[in-house]
Amino acid sequence: MKKINIIEFMKYKFICIIISIYLISIFILMITGVISISNFINNLALLVGWIVVLHVALVQLQKNREDNQIAKREEIKKSLEIDAFREVNKANHKLSDTISSISITYFLLPSDLERHFKYPKITIFNKFEVEKKIRSQVENLLEALTNFVLTIESNEIALISYHHYRLFITFRVKDVEHKIDDFQKYFSNIKKEELFIKEGFSKFKEYCNEIYEDLSDIVSWLYDYRIALMNSMLGDIFESKVPIRKPKDPKYKTLTELATKEKVEKELEERESKISKEKTINKT
Repeated sequence: MKKINIIEFMKYKFICIIISIYLISIFILMITGVISISNFINNLALLVGWIVVLHVALVQLQKNREDNQIAKREEIKKSLEIDAFREVNKANHKLSDTISSISITYFLLPSDLERHFKYPKITIFNKFEVEKKIRSQVENLLEALTNFVLTIESNEIALISYHHYRLFITFRVKDVEHKIDDFQKYFSNIKKEELFIKEGFSKFKEYCNEIYEDLSDIVSWLYDYRIALMNSMLGDIFESKVPIRKPKDPKYKTLTELATKEKVEKELEERESKISKEKTINKT
């Protein structure tokens, strides 16, 4: 910016020197009688006219330059937004697919166990294999979440307006991860025979249904997040927007309804405070 100011100053200084030389010249010519006073006034009026025209031209030139700079910045900004959307959309898709595959497991587990109970020779329910599968899925979930978060953080400047959405989704994934951890402990400690009695099966099914619902909600919110980014970053280019999701059941809320900036910031403070207290307790 300093270089530009110096260049502009030199241009105006050069113009002022030319005008000064011209004024001095016609003034000397008038004093020496070479030109009359009326010619002097006419030349002076002509000079004033040229100064006005030149000023208007310079102002317009400066405005055009500023407009071009703004247009260039907007073009670069839009290009960065498109690149950011492309990368985040891939990470979003991976996380969504991972969560969907895990949710199907919890959706099918109760029916698999029930069929095994009714037809043990036809349907096999290997408790050890189920535990192994769940552990593997949790690892895949954390990997997909890490990739999702890192991708967003790598494009944070273009996605800063949607930071609270990312935090909300991250919180929900972490919450369901804790529920899966609790389920793993419960499932590891319970005997297979206990799952066949009414109380044991009911608790097992309740665990699975709750985790399935939570995972399904996250998949829906990831869809909302993708639509929000798409409409914001690509809507102006295509002059149209994708309709937002409208759940038929009022108990289900969209990401934009739940993850307001104020609510997420408050939740972030509460979570950080809780972590800080736990660390303090552990130290003592």
